[in-house]
Amino acid sequence: MITTLAAIAMATSVPEPVDIGRVFTKGEKLQYEVKSTIQAQIRQGELQTFLPQDFDINYKFTTEVVSLKADGIGEIRYSRPTVTEIEGETADSMPKTKVTKLGWLFLLEVSPINDLVKMTDLKPPAKKKDTRIRAWSSAEGEHVQTLDVGQFIGEIHRLSLFAGGVDSALDFSPKLPYDPVALGETWKRTVGYSPQTLKGAGDKSAVQRLDYEYTYRGIVESGGRKVHRVTADLKLDTDAAKFINQALRMRPDQSGLKEMKLILDATIEFVLDLKTRRTLEARAKSTGSVKIEGTELGNTYEEKINGGSTMTLVASK
Repeated sequence: MITTLAAIAMATSVPEPVDIGRVFTKGEKLQYEVKSTIQAQIRQGELQTFLPQDFDINYKFTTEVVSLKADGIGEIRYSRPTVTEIEGETADSMPKTKVTKLGWLFLLEVSPINDLVKMTDLKPPAKKKDTRIRAWSSAEGEHVQTLDVGQFIGEIHRLSLFAGGVDSALDFSPKLPYDPVALGETWKRTVGYSPQTLKGAGDKSAVQRLDYEYTYRGIVESGGRKVHRVTADLKLDTDAAKFINQALRMRPDQSGLKEMKLILDATIEFVLDLKTRRTLEARAKSTGSVKIEGTELGNTYEEKINGGSTMTLVASK
């Protein structure tokens, strides 16, 4: 009888919480490859139908742990030399490939929960000419602003593919829990994302909060070895025009911007090394839409998005 009760207790016991905090090692060098693609449907101005277009954003980055600090923080040299953007074939043009030399080189302090504690730019970019286009104008012709709508759309693509800046990309994800977690346990983390720099507001950025909910899925088999599995969900429904106009201290009829609405629904699956909890692979899927509307008739841009991204550890030593 006692044996039977013991067996039942063992069968129904709940697994103990586990620490999945990142463990850094001095001298550790990692190289990752990020590949992503969007299938978009675009409509502009008075056009009635949506036209299909594909976009790819691909890049590689490397990290090197140069020193270890207190509380398990790693001082990391981060490099992202280039990014390749591919605009798919349309009815009017052939595929276009653009390789941009970023030359990103940062010294980061990263905590065991993958928070960026400090970022130092080791190669500050040279000042560039202002190439922002005159996108919207007010009905009275006063207080005309040069909002960079083209840049905004590009940043929305990067956000939906998690291929933007170091803060919002997959590069230092997932954001891990502060304490040990049990199977099925969830935690929430917020990161900042700046989709638009505002000329006329002291070059301030319209910062958007991104709220993630993570779930620990336990230890599973992947590629013939045991790993930790974590998933993340992101839901975003916001009108960026509100905080852009607020930052500019203007009404919509003055800025010419009525609506800049973004909807995004995304899921990400992470595979983490069993011992170091470094990310071995991440797979993201997203759906969403963008709608930009000016106060003048015909100043509209709409886009429906289906995106997918992978981040893979391709080399380590």
